[in-house]
Amino acid sequence: MQPVLQNFLESAKAFPSGPLSLDSPLYIERPPLEQLAYSEILQPSSLLRIKAARSMGKSSLLNRVLAHAEAQAYQLVHLDFQEAEAAALASLNAFLRWFSTYASYSLQLTPRLDDYWDSEVGSKISCSLYWQSYLLSASQQPLVLALSNIDLLFDQAPIAAEFLALLRAWYEKSKQSGNWRRLRLIVVYSTDVYVPLDINQSPFNVGLPLKLPPFTPEQVTELAGRYELDWLENELGNLRLAALQQLTGGHPYLVNLALYHFCRAELPPEELLLRSTTESGIYADHLRRLLNLLQAEPNLEDAFKQVISADAPIRLDSASTYKLDGLGLITLQGDRAIPSCDLYRLYFKEKLFSYREVILKLEHLNRAGIRFGSLSAPQTVAGTSQNQQLDAMTQLPNRQYFEACLQAEWQKASQQYSLSLIWLDIDYFKVYNETYGEAAGDRCLQQLAATLRQVIQRPHDLVARYSGEEFVLLLPQTDLAEAAFVAETICAQMVALNIACDSATVDGLPSSVLTVSAGVAAATPQAGEAPAKLLDAASRALYQSKRQGGNRVTAIEAR
Repeated sequence: MQPVLQNFLESAKAFPSGPLSLDSPLYIERPPLEQLAYSEILQPSSLLRIKAARSMGKSSLLNRVLAHAEAQAYQLVHLDFQEAEAAALASLNAFLRWFSTYASYSLQLTPRLDDYWDSEVGSKISCSLYWQSYLLSASQQPLVLALSNIDLLFDQAPIAAEFLALLRAWYEKSKQSGNWRRLRLIVVYSTDVYVPLDINQSPFNVGLPLKLPPFTPEQVTELAGRYELDWLENELGNLRLAALQQLTGGHPYLVNLALYHFCRAELPPEELLLRSTTESGIYADHLRRLLNLLQAEPNLEDAFKQVISADAPIRLDSASTYKLDGLGLITLQGDRAIPSCDLYRLYFKEKLFSYREVILKLEHLNRAGIRFGSLSAPQTVAGTSQNQQLDAMTQLPNRQYFEACLQAEWQKASQQYSLSLIWLDIDYFKVYNETYGEAAGDRCLQQLAATLRQVIQRPHDLVARYSGEEFVLLLPQTDLAEAAFVAETICAQMVALNIACDSATVDGLPSSVLTVSAGVAAATPQAGEAPAKLLDAASRALYQSKRQGGNRVTAIEAR
């Protein structure tokens, strides 16, 4: 292993966070961004705008641009607005004095603000005079003024409006003769934050914009190679990297975080990726932050729900498109939006939709003749192959897999959220099977399995064949009322399948079509409790439904 990389991986086990150092082997160039930036900063009157959603690598790129400028012996002033104290933001005058004092010290000059500050002309003109006549005249070398996290200033709208208008004026002055021509500007900001300012009075629509794109599959492969994972050079490695690209959409931070955990080998890569959209997954903090931002703006949440529930790219209103694109949640295909990656599509489909909304969407698609694809294959249970996890007849997960998942979900839900279980049984199935034959019975099981696949749309819900004509549905973060609604929908859809069983000729059948009964239970697991509590409650509820004649739902809280 290369010494630099070995030091990186073995000393402190550096967690992906913050900008990458100039000598980091994990920095991946995204041509032509770097060369464009290096070239532009050498031009008189230049202004670079480095923008992207959070954690896309803006600061890492900025550091390399500044290093390139420093190699040309340029003067540097790099101000990160995360360093601004509340006192500096008390007024425009206080802010501009703080800003100018900071620049003076950065240039190793003694602050002389009082020689130039004049209350009669105002703080903006005073600041301009200070920069033109003192800071820019102190050297004949160009001066690069880099402003990081400038979006943090937007919370102080009056100051932000005046300061950004001042920067715009400086940029326009730099095209004239004199000291201003030595000024080069770089503004770095996150597009997570909506710009609430007059764009024509700020630097946000001039200069060279550099919007950082996600990694391409080739760049993801190159980055993975620098981690020197031992499985990269085989077909399995290609499949894992393709899955990572599909999941993250090439988001640099998300890719780096996964590779970091791959390197630590805490879990098999497949299991780590399968857990990635859960609250215990490696992306939980990142996803919760985005969820909070969406839920703070109901209109924006509704717009994104349209995107993740659509079957094709859709057109949104311009404001929603701007904001969702800024958050990195969508990718634009022309003027139409799609989710930017599977991680966001899967996570937010579960978090933003209630089950009632899922069912209504399903019914709409069914009326339109659109069918969902089959359930994705379950993750591997230790000690079994994938074939050992599937029921051969229905191709649903089997009882063994269900019981392993129930145990895992019970632990994850402990004292945090409600876990619901639906236990289904086809009414009078044994009578039907004896009368119409096993082949007809098998077709019936397969039809019900297909219906259940359609109902289960959230990524962490599970439908399995429990035994014979019994099926179970495990619904995390679902209360009893929602689970009962799902069960009632299944009962109605079973009747709609219209599987004929003539009650006039088949003794004991109360209906002319096959039906199902359901027992529903819900619980918020407490410390020391076992999932048998939930199973027992659902079993008792199913027994009540069967005793009352079938084709009904009984729901009880597990106690």
